[in-house]
Amino acid sequence: SAKALEFLTGLGVKVILNNRVVDFDGEFVYMKDGTKIQSRKVIWAAGVTGSLVPGMPETSIVRGNRLKVDRFCQVEDVQNIYAIGDIAYMEEEGYPDGHPQVAQVAIQQAKLLAENLKNKAAGKTLTPFSYRDLGSMATIGRRLAVVYLPRWKFQGTFAWFVWLFVHLFAIIGSRNRLVVFINWVWN
Repeated sequence: SAKALEFLTGLGVKVILNNRVVDFDGEFVYMKDGTKIQSRKVIWAAGVTGSLVPGMPETSIVRGNRLKVDRFCQVEDVQNIYAIGDIAYMEEEGYPDGHPQVAQVAIQQAKLLAENLKNKAAGKTLTPFSYRDLGSMATIGRRLAVVYLPRWKFQGTFAWFVWLFVHLFAIIGSRNRLVVFINWVWN
């Protein structure tokens, strides 16, 4: 997002785009374009590759070591094994390369799979998964955030309060919410 880039550079973060890290030797980071950056600490945030699951047929494993699942979260080419979240690769209309590896996909898949397993045990019809994108949010520094909802995009301090509100209500227990709220506001 252009706004996230603006916030980060405003905080003094040097953002490098259209390049990638190819090596780190403990003292220098080496970029694909030949740039060498001195650094003793590197935070790697460049994608997700799953661990291989022993015993799975090769036909069930796709890019990133993810397990290919059908619309009911059942791993393809095996019986009675299900996968959800980051390890599950499911194609559907609008997502020909699989769903984004974010929490809301896993939460939606978990709810549907639980319901489908109950329905299967009761001999009822199963419901295929259909991802509903609820938007995304990210905090960027102190009291700054970006929010992208399906019909509304905004950023800044108000966005940070929206992010805070949404995440507080995802936390179980009112005591935990209060402690987390105080910690987030204080820090």
